[in-house]
Amino acid sequence: MTIGGSSYMCLVAHTSGTFGTDLAAGKWGLVSQAGTNAPTYGGTSTTSLAIGTGSKIFTTQAGLAYQNGARVRATATAGVTGWLEGVVTYSGTTLTITSDKTSGSGTGTSWNFNVVGEPGTGDVSGPASSTSGNIATFAGTTGKVVQDGTAAISTDGTFAANSDAKVPTEKSVKTYVDTAGGAWTVTSPTVTASSGSFTTVSCQLRYKLIGKTAVFTATVTMTNAGTASGNILFNLPFTPTVAHAGGGKEILAVGYQCNWQTSSAQVIIAKYDNTSIIASGRGVVITGTIETA
Repeated sequence: MTIGGSSYMCLVAHTSGTFGTDLAAGKWGLVSQAGTNAPTYGGTSTTSLAIGTGSKIFTTQAGLAYQNGARVRATATAGVTGWLEGVVTYSGTTLTITSDKTSGSGTGTSWNFNVVGEPGTGDVSGPASSTSGNIATFAGTTGKVVQDGTAAISTDGTFAANSDAKVPTEKSVKTYVDTAGGAWTVTSPTVTASSGSFTTVSCQLRYKLIGKTAVFTATVTMTNAGTASGNILFNLPFTPTVAHAGGGKEILAVGYQCNWQTSSAQVIIAKYDNTSIIASGRGVVITGTIETA
C-alpha cells in the first residue's frame, strides 16, 4: 500500500487497524521512501523594468533553483515585447540580472524567467529591419555587428542607374563589356563646305562610345563638288571636351594626305598643307579617338 508517497508491504497478516500502530508493531515494511520536492527553475515577476543593459533587480518567488553565476533570460509577457539576459545573483525573493544582451525596448510589467546558455564570442547582431535585396556590411571593426549596406544587387547590363547604391552581378558586367565591345554605331551626318555648296556628297560616320571615349572613322564621298571649296565640314553626334586633331587620306583619286580638327562638335577637314581637298570624284577617310564631354 502507499501512504504519503511512501510504499509499504504487509509483513504480518492482520486485520485493518491504526496504520501507525501496526507499522510500529512491525506488521508493515517500508519498500520505498517518498522523496522531497526539489527546487525548480522558471519563476515569474511583476516588477516594472525597462529592457536594457546593466543591473536589473526583480522580485520573484523564493525557493527557485538559480545559482549565483547562472545565465538567465527575463522575457516580458506584458507591457512590451522583448527580453533581456545576463548573469544572475539570487537570494530570497530577489533575482538580480546583470543584463548584457537584449531584444526590444520599453518597460515590461510582467516577466518569465528561464535558464539560457552562455553566448558565443562570435555572436553577430543585426538591425531590426532591412531592405530586401540589399547587401549586408559590417558596422564598426568588431566583426560582430552587421548593417544594411544600402547597396542592392543589380542585373542591369546597361549600368543605366550610374549609382553607388547598385552592385552589378558577374553576368551584368559581362553583358556591359560585351555590349561595349560590340557593333559600332553608323550615321550619315550632313556634309557642307566652308565656301559654296556640294551638288552630291555623302558621309558615313562609324563610331563607338566607351564611357567618355569615342573612337570613330568617317568617309566623305564627293561625287559632284558643285561650287564647294575650302574645308569639308560635318558635325559629330557627341561633343569633345577639348579641341582634337588627327589625320586621314584621300582614297579615290589623288591619294593626298589630309588633316582634321574639331571646333566644338564640328569636324573640319583640309589637305595636308591646309589647302582645300575638295574636288569631284574624291573620297576622304579620317579616323580618330576623342574624349567626350
